Amino acid sequence: MGTQLSMKAGSAAQVLLAWEDHDRLLEGLQSARFTPTVLAGVRRRGWGQSLGEREPGVASVSAPVRGPSGRVIAAVSISGPIERLTRQPGRLHAEVVCNAGRILTEALRKNND
Repeated sequence: MGTQLSMKAGSAAQVLLAWEDHDRLLEGLQSARFTPTVLAGVRRRGWGQSLGEREPGVASVSAPVRGPSGRVIAAVSISGPIERLTRQPGRLHAEVVCNAGRILTEALRKNND
């Protein structure tokens, strides 16, 4: 908590970048540890995952939180040792992370009404 992290690695960075406009997406991909193909998968599935992108031995899964306009404004994530989250953390944890993202999105929409 309270740590600033680069937007060049990790599942939260993938989620925050995946739905950006073309120019921001291209800018964000410069020096990133993920590829345009990874971001296309994030958009298709609705969640991102990373394995050791930010720190060796750490896996994460993230889902978008959308503001009232539908734009992605935040990401909700879980992370932990690869040994616990496995080498396919999305397969095991994407559903719960996506549900949390939807709950937060709904709360933001209700608060905006």
